Amino acid sequence: MLLGGNEIEWCEHIRYLGVYLGRCKDVKFDISRIKTPFYAACNSVFTHSHGVNEIALLIRQESYSLSVLLYASPALSLTRKQISELNVCWNSVVRSILG
Repeated sequence: MLLGGNEIEWCEHIRYLGVYLGRCKDVKFDISRIKTPFYAACNSVFTHSHGVNEIALLIRQESYSLSVLLYASPALSLTRKQISELNVCWNSVVRSILG
């Protein structure tokens, strides 16, 4: 495909405003690339929160890490499977805090 006489490269994913769009006929959002920064944010909170009680740690995770996971989610049309994957990510954090 040409644009202005230049060939356009095709790729599997493109990042736009922090959201990954997948290559397909319809608009598809790639949430697999959101998980890595989310878990990195969670690990950062965990490593800097030794000795903090469970509720305070959960509040820290909600304010810092959950925003990474849910960035732009109201504007995205996610499938049920994608929503389930995001729930699994957050549930794993809550389980690790509350045992």
